[in-house]
Amino acid sequence: MSDNLFYLLTLLPSLPNLGEPLTPEDAMAKIREESDAGLLLLADLLDVENEIDKCALHYYVQGSREYTASLSERLPDSFHEMFASYHHRDEADWLTAIFAAWFELLLEVGDITGSGLLKEWAKWEYALRTRLRIERLRAAGRLPADVDAIVPEFMKELSDLPDQHQLVEAARASNEPMKAEKMLDQARIDYLRRAVAQFSFSVDELVAYMLELRIHQRYARLSPEKGRKLLEEVTRL
Repeated sequence: MSDNLFYLLTLLPSLPNLGEPLTPEDAMAKIREESDAGLLLLADLLDVENEIDKCALHYYVQGSREYTASLSERLPDSFHEMFASYHHRDEADWLTAIFAAWFELLLEVGDITGSGLLKEWAKWEYALRTRLRIERLRAAGRLPADVDAIVPEFMKELSDLPDQHQLVEAARASNEPMKAEKMLDQARIDYLRRAVAQFSFSVDELVAYMLELRIHQRYARLSPEKGRKLLEEVTRL
């Protein structure tokens, strides 16, 4: 990892409270200026989440067969192949497969960068998404008999998965999906801010910054109406 972490972290703008505007300064561009291969791979991998959203919207929701994925060449060929499988998978199956591959790759990048936080966050976030999906399927009467089939093998092998029962129950009890999603995102930010000490100038502090930044960037990209439409589509899966 780069020896310039202290310099880089002092240059990055402070992140706002959830829902407040981001500074016009491009923080991710500053991070990308670092020559460290691990940081660049992580930045590219985090960008994939936006590309997954674009694919779901353009290819599946809008039915545009002209959509073409834009992925970094730094990502493994196997991941490119998995992403391209949207051509012959239904939406729910593809989203399950691509997010499983995404989280598995995040765990590998945690080893590459030496970030224990990235690995712990990947387990925490994937466990949360899986539990939320199970609750949504149960509420819709579409929960499969074999619930374990929803969970990828690499997650079954992990130990010490977090207890997120109260968070999932609070989201499930909400009658307003947008408010529930904002509550979940605030919990995600709280998790990251608790996980690493500020001004530690460690790789984990930078990774936590990058992970939180992607949440704020998503809010900056989405208008309320577009956000509602995407959320409605996702919660139907």
